[in-house]
Amino acid sequence: MNKKTVQILLGTLVVLLIGGGAYFYFQNEAPEMTFIKLKRSIDNKDLETFNQCVDADQVINSVIDQYIAYMTTKNNGELDIATGLIAFMRPSIIEMVKQEVKNSIEQGKINIPTEMSISAEVLGLMTLANGDGANFKGTKDRKVSENQAEITFEVLLDGATETNDVLVKFRKTPNGWQIYDVLNLGPLVDTYVKTQQQ
Repeated sequence: MNKKTVQILLGTLVVLLIGGGAYFYFQNEAPEMTFIKLKRSIDNKDLETFNQCVDADQVINSVIDQYIAYMTTKNNGELDIATGLIAFMRPSIIEMVKQEVKNSIEQGKINIPTEMSISAEVLGLMTLANGDGANFKGTKDRKVSENQAEITFEVLLDGATETNDVLVKFRKTPNGWQIYDVLNLGPLVDTYVKTQQQ
């Protein structure tokens, strides 16, 4: 896992922010407002608010797990050398990504260069972090209880003919809703790979 992974996470969140957050702008208590707060925290170089909006430890762990599962599935149940290294170096990678997120927010830029080896497909997909190449298409499903929320957003990558569902999980905290997981990234990578083969 490298710094580009942070870009894809933030890119997906920004894309979801624009579509989902704007729609619910006047519903301050809605989980979707987290995206507005997230965007503001990035714009204002406010790491404390960013951390209130995103459980970075849990999201980064989930992304690593999804990447390992994705690559294992693609390799017929076997780990390749690069994926094995990622699994082995997990604690170091998590700390590095967290530090890069912190530095990028505090410096007012979300431009995290690649340092570690990762597949070209994932690197390419992570370039969407700047908002180029991904389009919010709508909210597919929304489940909100008093303390938990799950919202499935539809995202269409440029050049794709099908949308992908990105599931975002939230939990209620004293500071509002916090994103603690982003799921279904494997199918998003598959769609991206297809668009690059056209």
